[in-house]
Amino acid sequence: MKAGKHVYVEKPLSASIQEGKELLATAKKNGLLIGAAPDTFLGAGLQTCRTLIEKGAIGQPVAATAFMLKRGPENWHPNPAFFYQFGGGPMYDMGPYYLTAFISLMGPVKRVTASAGIPFLERTIMTGEDAGKKIPVQTPTHISGNVEFKSGAIGTIITSFNVLATQTPFIEIYGTEGIDFCSGSEHVCWAGKA
Repeated sequence: MKAGKHVYVEKPLSASIQEGKELLATAKKNGLLIGAAPDTFLGAGLQTCRTLIEKGAIGQPVAATAFMLKRGPENWHPNPAFFYQFGGGPMYDMGPYYLTAFISLMGPVKRVTASAGIPFLERTIMTGEDAGKKIPVQTPTHISGNVEFKSGAIGTIITSFNVLATQTPFIEIYGTEGIDFCSGSEHVCWAGKA
């Protein structure tokens, strides 16, 4: 922005509210646009889910779940330390995609509550030149949140770098008449009386 350029990012705009306010003030001062939103909600799977929800295929949405449950990036990334510093972690890394999908599919958010934890205070890098090196964990690696939408529907989101394996779906929307399952390019809609 200091160079007079508009800014668009797909991850969180900032790691703190104060930093976000400063970025917005800089954009306003320089007459620039600044924004943040993942573009994945424009993909075929989520757009199909949205169309079906808007057409009433699952009735009125009443609840939603989103899960990003993985092993930590120290298992595959050769330099994973930044994932475990302030501004990192599964919610900052992958949560924006899931939260953007929630808002696109379910509408505006009224309230958010969450709990977060750090089950492991250090991680061991498993690949690359630094394999075997220990890194400290300085940000939550397991976050569980509840999202209350203005429509009255309730969503649950869990992001974690502490899960070895899971069979949970990525995103499901539960309606009064059926269920909509969304996952990247995949889409399944089951409509029928409960």
